[in-house]
Amino acid sequence: MAGEKRETPRIQPFVASCHVVDGARRYGAYLTDLSLTGARISCDAPPPQPEAWITLEVRLGRPPSRVRLQAQVRWIGLGRSAHHFGVTFHLDQEGQRTLAAVVDEFHRRAAELA
Repeated sequence: MAGEKRETPRIQPFVASCHVVDGARRYGAYLTDLSLTGARISCDAPPPQPEAWITLEVRLGRPPSRVRLQAQVRWIGLGRSAHHFGVTFHLDQEGQRTLAAVVDEFHRRAAELA
């Protein structure tokens, strides 16, 4: 794709409800455009500041289990009713394995539909 800056492709469509923990704030959001290195987050609450460190609490995998993903905010987009921001993940080995399993499962299911 022309102008694409990402080094790892996002899986789309992918949507999972999550909670964003930004300091003392905790609010609901949706994790989309997932990759092994980052994601896009959509929320109604004011987004974190660029470069902020946050935690995403989300249920991923088969069977679903709660995962806490450490991430840094890279960009924010303010909308009328919803806000968006992009993050890059900073994961331990367990987080990396969990995310890799989710991405692999998505690709396997997509191949079955093709």
